[in-house]
Amino acid sequence: MRKNSGFNQIVSKDLILLAQQGDIDAFEKIYRLFADASYALAFRICSQHSVAEDVVHDAFIKIMNNVNKFRNDGSFSGWCRRIVTYEALDRLKKSHRVHLVNEDDLIDGEELELFQQDWLDAVIDLDKLLQQLSPNYRAVFILHELEGYNHKEIAQFFEKSESFSKVTLNRAYASLKKIALKTTQELQYAPN
Repeated sequence: MRKNSGFNQIVSKDLILLAQQGDIDAFEKIYRLFADASYALAFRICSQHSVAEDVVHDAFIKIMNNVNKFRNDGSFSGWCRRIVTYEALDRLKKSHRVHLVNEDDLIDGEELELFQQDWLDAVIDLDKLLQQLSPNYRAVFILHELEGYNHKEIAQFFEKSESFSKVTLNRAYASLKKIALKTTQELQYAPN
C-alpha cells in the first residue's frame, strides 16, 4: 500500500487541536508533514529557490497564526495547500512578473482540444519546459493540471473570471506545445 505523502497526508484532529492550543511540537510536526510539498509547489509556481523558501516560511507563519480559524469543514492539508498557493501567487504579483490576461483579450468560444496531439508524451522533463512558460501560464497550468484546482478556484486566486483560467490554461498548453516541438526539432538537428 502506498503511503500518503505531500498534501495527501491526513492530519489527526488531535494534532490540529494541539496546534490550536499553541503546542510548539504540534506545529513542528505539521511543518515536517508539509514543508517539502509546500516548497515543491512554491518552486513550481515561482521558479526561484530563494523565493520558494520565502514562500514556505511566510506560509507557515500564516498557518501557525491562523490555525485557530481552521474549523474542520475540509481537509487540513487542503487548507495548508491553499495558504501556500496564495502566498506563492502573491509573490509573483509583487514581483510584477505576472501579466494577467485582460477580460477583453478573451476569445468567446475559444476551444482547444488539448490532448489531440501526442507531443506531451514525448516530453522527458516537463519541469524544464514549465520553466520556459510565462509566470501566469506556469501558475495556472500547475494549479489546474498538477495541483487539481478547478477553474473556479483558480479564478478566485487571481481575482478573475473562470474564462480567464480556461483561456490561460489553453494558452499555456499552446505555448508548451511550441516549446516542446522546438526542443524536439533542436534535438533532431543537433550534431552528434
